[in-house]
Amino acid sequence: MEINLGHVPPLFAHDVAMSTVTKAKKTKKGKVKKEAFTELVFIDALRKMAIARIVLPFDTLEALPKMIEENVKKIKKDLKDKEMPKEPKTETSKTASSYLG
Repeated sequence: MEINLGHVPPLFAHDVAMSTVTKAKKTKKGKVKKEAFTELVFIDALRKMAIARIVLPFDTLEALPKMIEENVKKIKKDLKDKEMPKEPKTETSKTASSYLG
């Protein structure tokens, strides 16, 4: 999948709220099937409004901590470096999810 960031306007979020919804249903065989989704709501404190509402399936949510940790380490390293940064470049990471719906 190609990610074209030129079509996605950047929004600045000052805060984030999180909630989780677990859905359950019984199968025809009488077993219980559960799935969980986590909703992240990003908030712009200056405009005092939510600017994005993202719903993540469990597999994607599970991959986020590692991605965030790696990004934080990279940022800390970049901020400690006393040299002027070279040309700004945008790096993207994505989860291995194959969800298309």
